[in-house]
Amino acid sequence: MKRSSFDNIFPSLSAASRDFLENHSMRKIVAKNEQFLWEGDTLENVYVILDGYVKVYRFSGEGREQSLAMLKSGQFVNVVTALRQEKENHANAIAMTEIELGILSVADFIIALHTYPDFAVLLLKDSANKLDHLTRLAEELSLFSTRQRLIHFLLEQGKEKDEVKGWTQEEIASQVGTVRDVVGRLLKSFEED
Repeated sequence: MKRSSFDNIFPSLSAASRDFLENHSMRKIVAKNEQFLWEGDTLENVYVILDGYVKVYRFSGEGREQSLAMLKSGQFVNVVTALRQEKENHANAIAMTEIELGILSVADFIIALHTYPDFAVLLLKDSANKLDHLTRLAEELSLFSTRQRLIHFLLEQGKEKDEVKGWTQEEIASQVGTVRDVVGRLLKSFEED
């Protein structure tokens, strides 16, 4: 994997902001399907995705997985917990493709927010996009049937050129808020229709 640059990922940031990120972040390559963040673990770092796709998810008390977001290059992971100065991670994160992460300590993340206004604005935009996504997710789960959510998911996947490919029925179920058996039955009914 070619090393990504903060210059390429965040061209709108000032040179000073990008230099701070470059000088204070560690880099890590994470293999596809490798988990790098666990719900309940102690908060230590904030992650920025420099390349690839990450799934953020949680488990219900019954062990059912709910996908919260599919994030890509230029998006942040674990920001809410850091901003709220909480001690434990709120969700899990797993690489859906091989990824490159920039890893900032929480202390450096807070310094960047206070020192570089353009970084703070970038983070606000990222947070606003995630809030919009979660609002739409809540709307879809409450207003649309599983069949409608699955159709929407499949249509969206057909539009994306560089998104994750080769979804399993279990992963699709997590994305649309159901279980694998229901996805299997619906896909079979689509074939028959």
